Amino acid sequence: MESKSLELDIVIYTEGEGNSKIYSISSIQFPNVVTQGKTIEEAKKRLREALELYFEEAPWEKEIIVKKSKEDAPMIGRIFL
Repeated sequence: MESKSLELDIVIYTEGEGNSKIYSISSIQFPNVVTQGKTIEEAKKRLREALELYFEEAPWEKEIIVKKSKEDAPMIGRIFL
């Protein structure tokens, strides 16, 4: 079976300061899959690994995302109140 590439939207939050600073990261499409890293790149790598493990346990979730067309993709924006 050919593996299809996914494009996911991510959210990165910084926590702590100085030497204690870490980056928490999750995907908008899979908000319950969350991880952290000391750098943004490390956090992204860990999120990829976490999502791969998630899809091993729930492969139908990946298929749902792959089948969505670009027209069905979520629109992401920001408002200020």
